Amino acid sequence: MKNKILAVLIAVFSVSISHADVNTLMLPASQLSIDDGSFWIRKWELNEPKGIELKTITSFDSALLMTFSGADFTYLNQQKASTLKSVGPSTYEWNLSDANIDYKRTYEIQGDTVIVNVAVQFKQKTPSKAYLNLVSHGMKNDPESRDRELFYFTESKIERKNIEKTIDPTEIMTPVKWVGAGSRYFIFTVIPESAPVEKVLLQSTGDMSAQASFQMPITNNTLNARFKVVFAPKKLDFLRGIDKSLDTTVNLGFFTFIAYPILWALKFIYKFVGNYGFAIIILTLIIKLLTFPLVVKSMKGMRKMAEFQPKMKALQDKHKDDKAALNAEMMQLMKSSGYNPMAGCLPMLLQMPIFFALYSVLYAAEELYRAPFAFWLTDLSAKDPYFITPVLMSLVMFLQQRLTPPSPGMDPAQRKMMMFMPLVFGGFMLTTPSGLCVYMLVNAIASVAQQQYLNKKLGVPGHAANMASSF
Repeated sequence: MKNKILAVLIAVFSVSISHADVNTLMLPASQLSIDDGSFWIRKWELNEPKGIELKTITSFDSALLMTFSGADFTYLNQQKASTLKSVGPSTYEWNLSDANIDYKRTYEIQGDTVIVNVAVQFKQKTPSKAYLNLVSHGMKNDPESRDRELFYFTESKIERKNIEKTIDPTEIMTPVKWVGAGSRYFIFTVIPESAPVEKVLLQSTGDMSAQASFQMPITNNTLNARFKVVFAPKKLDFLRGIDKSLDTTVNLGFFTFIAYPILWALKFIYKFVGNYGFAIIILTLIIKLLTFPLVVKSMKGMRKMAEFQPKMKALQDKHKDDKAALNAEMMQLMKSSGYNPMAGCLPMLLQMPIFFALYSVLYAAEELYRAPFAFWLTDLSAKDPYFITPVLMSLVMFLQQRLTPPSPGMDPAQRKMMMFMPLVFGGFMLTTPSGLCVYMLVNAIASVAQQQYLNKKLGVPGHAANMASSF
């Protein structure tokens, strides 16, 4: 029986129905169209930013379809309303009445969201299950394929499912606060506001297609439910105003607790300069200055490491057949010389969470969507159309390698690998957002200047200085 139910759900969104718009609901931030068909929503377009429709996220003009188990109710997947009318300011009512069912949906506009009240009275027969289904499709050659996902919030955390990967039929039995579909910068989310749903079903419905289904309770031949529906950019303040947990839909990676203040700083700087490209440059330089003490400490540790290496090599040659004696003398040498093997690495490791958090912010921040910088960079969320910034970044990194003599004793294979790193980084950055390329380019230039300054001040040999100043 369960497999039959899943088969019905998989087939739901392949139904072809009329696309004629009967009424249009005007929201403060967007335009929502509904028709007299069975889908709850038929097209939804934001006014800001322009040209963003619901299908930008789901690759599907329509959204949300209620289905019922049992052959007697499959006709409702294509059934038109008996009436569709305005019943008050910003309120519309969809009604269907026949021998089997009295079905009413009421749409209420509340700010930038839509409240859908659903009331169903079953007459002769009652289905065992009722579902509200949300589907998302992928697209061919989709530049946002890694970010197109279904997600749900349960047990105080968000769970994400990329729609390109096969999702085996899964029942989520823990309480689900909301379910949605998302792309990199936008979300479409359904939040139950009445009695809790019984469970949520997740499954793939085909290649690059997946579906989430609320299972709703039917009591005494009656179904009553209330849902808040949100289609919006991933702006943290706006999402938190709807529900504090919705800010988790903005994927800022593992170091979110660091990414939040970085994003706040980026927006704060933007208020003064009015250009996110310049804000990225200023923020990069500020972070470079703030992490400068860590770089100095790391390079001092690496200098001591370089001084210690010949002594360590001598001990290894002396006790090559006696590991116990070697370890004892090495411990004594480190103790007497004040050498700590972590002194060079630890400060550098402490910088890495900042680097990854900043990377996540510049990749996912909706504020950079269609944000112009200067000259050919007209959209910081899109790749550099002429690949100028990634090429320049590779050249600067290569210059940094050339200016840095190799560390004593460095393996020749490792030396060759290091020379290829600029090319690897440049290739990786070719398709990334240009805002990230601007950051990487500015960071590389600042790293060269920082490295040269500290080389002269501290006399740090080659590779050590390069590694310490790269972040």
